[in-house]
Amino acid sequence: MPVQAFTGVGPMDNNVYLIYDEEAKEALLADPAMQSEPIWEFIQQRALALKYIVNTHGHSDHCWNNAYFKEHAPAARFLIHQGDEPMLASLAQSGLRWGMKVAPSPPPDGYLEDGQALQVGGIAVEVLHTPGHTPGSSCLYVPGVVITGDTLFKQSIGRYDSPGGSLERLLASIRARLLVLPDETVVCPGHGPTSTLGDERENNPFLDEATVRRMGLL
Repeated sequence: MPVQAFTGVGPMDNNVYLIYDEEAKEALLADPAMQSEPIWEFIQQRALALKYIVNTHGHSDHCWNNAYFKEHAPAARFLIHQGDEPMLASLAQSGLRWGMKVAPSPPPDGYLEDGQALQVGGIAVEVLHTPGHTPGSSCLYVPGVVITGDTLFKQSIGRYDSPGGSLERLLASIRARLLVLPDETVVCPGHGPTSTLGDERENNPFLDEATVRRMGLL
């Protein structure tokens, strides 16, 4: 599998992912969380060129080390969906809430767009725009694996009660963009354990409309 997971990273137990082509020596880093600096050593040990730094969405725990990795790999293109770009400005304020100083995020070098293909060596990473957790939330799909950020978790979904969130949009995104993928696709979320889309289709209570209505959410 061309996806390396670094789990339980930082105080919010983030999952950080590296998609890389061992032969071409190119890599994409998704969601550089707080305390993700050791991943740079992993990248160096394998002599990988970091081609992309991607935020699946703009919440600070997924953007914390944008500046660190951009500084260490200045040629890497930093990408986020345009809908979440304004959130990057609040990164320093988020650090103060943790009692920590955080380097401001660099500006994006470009924007994620639905259906876009990010080429990492011989690997085509498809961008799936999945608004609902945030307006710009996006997932990254490689056949067999989908990195879902905070859109979809094992038997749960991302929060939708923060500014810009919407339960209706989140559920619609999951149905239209994720549940159309093969059941055996491994779900790699921003926090917590992996799952498969087949398991989520069968066991995730939020994906059953009748259950969601009984819960009084719709």
